Amino acid sequence: MVTKKGVTNIGLLTRFGATTAALVVAVALSGCGGSSGNANSSTSSSSPSSSSSSGSSSSDSSSAGGSSGGNSAVPDGGGGSPDIPIGMNAGLVPSFTKYAAAFMKAYPKYKVTVKPVPDSQADYIQQLVTQGLSKTLPDIIFNYDGLNQTLNSNKLLFDMKPWLNEGKYGLKGSQFLPNFLAQYEVGDATTGIPVSADASVLFWNKTLFDKYGITDYPNNSWTYEHMYDVANQITQKAKGQTYGLAAPIGDGSGIFTYYPLLKAYGSNLYDPDTKKFVFANEGGIKAWTLALKPYTDKISPPFAIKAQPNDFESGLVAMKVNARPAVSQYRDSMTKYDWDVAQMPTANGKSSTGGGSYSMSISANSNNKEGAWQFLAWFFSNDGGLKEAEPNGVIPATKEGLTNGSWLQDTKKVPASLIPVTKYEVQAAILPNPVPDAVQPKMVPAIQKAIQQVLLQGVPIDKAFTEAQDSLNAELK
Repeated sequence: MVTKKGVTNIGLLTRFGATTAALVVAVALSGCGGSSGNANSSTSSSSPSSSSSSGSSSSDSSSAGGSSGGNSAVPDGGGGSPDIPIGMNAGLVPSFTKYAAAFMKAYPKYKVTVKPVPDSQADYIQQLVTQGLSKTLPDIIFNYDGLNQTLNSNKLLFDMKPWLNEGKYGLKGSQFLPNFLAQYEVGDATTGIPVSADASVLFWNKTLFDKYGITDYPNNSWTYEHMYDVANQITQKAKGQTYGLAAPIGDGSGIFTYYPLLKAYGSNLYDPDTKKFVFANEGGIKAWTLALKPYTDKISPPFAIKAQPNDFESGLVAMKVNARPAVSQYRDSMTKYDWDVAQMPTANGKSSTGGGSYSMSISANSNNKEGAWQFLAWFFSNDGGLKEAEPNGVIPATKEGLTNGSWLQDTKKVPASLIPVTKYEVQAAILPNPVPDAVQPKMVPAIQKAIQQVLLQGVPIDKAFTEAQDSLNAELK
């Protein structure tokens, strides 16, 4: 789910809501990719062997591993060309330029250049395909969960699994949170390494709760039904000034908002076993009914094809589901309110937390996979790149980064529950499985059409979503 605009703090999800361009959430959640398994695992014959390392620099040998117990020292002056070009989402270029400078300070042999790639997914894919044919791809390229399968099917990605299994330069697959690393696994190949682990959280405005006499604050025992009940109380008491909740499903562009609900009721978007879309089965209809309830019960602002982006900041709604990186935005824009975050309520007794990530991949045609790997090994170390990235709001997708990263040292008083909620939600995130490349671009529009039919035309939920499901299955034939 990459946003059409560059990501800022990245992390999740424009798709975190198709939105959150703001934080990329975007990059994450809305897109499930394809299912082909073409990762190129052959290292270019011109790539020097890693055995040519000449030792590690004194301060940065710990930089690859640091206190994390993760990466061992990355050899200073080891194999690979000194030039390492990186193609990165435009919104992330400033941050990655800083990371590159820190890497080059630690390892002066290298010259890392960071250049922006097109924001449009279609344009980006076309550029990569063209560069792949002309063998001018950057060594490291921007990737995200919803794009990985498509890039892999075009034979653009190098299979990093052998090096991750080997622990080359100390960078191991076992370091990463399994649910996030799995988003970049295609068959037996691993074609991306997640940078940031993003998850949805429930933002709530205590000032508005207190204004309308609601003392039942969000807590870990809340269910979706309980959230809706409290939202209804606020809506009724506010008499049109405030709604209790922004409907989490929004306009349907953010897969992270409804995919966990489908899973909670035993459904899915696409079933890899039957190779069919199944979201209109019995469990799916229950999930869609629950997801659309804020609109049908009028406890949220009326449905709009283009949602109001500042509904929480303006006080129009008292609760909003958003990507965790939105915290930095709200800290700047909501200084007049007392607000906090809470765990996502459960649905049918199961987690309703959505999530996503963006990653770095190595180009299949790169002649400098060794140099690229050395940058990655440095970056994914607590005392290397992750130390540089965490002040930008990045929650590392590594086990050590989640439990001992510097992001845990956040001393800001608002939101008070940020750290415990983040630790829980990242691990509880339900991440979507891939769908076939050819149909993936049509999936979200089909779901959005069904939502609009229900809310704007009065079509029954089961009829609208069954038609959407059948239309997508017809594309598979």
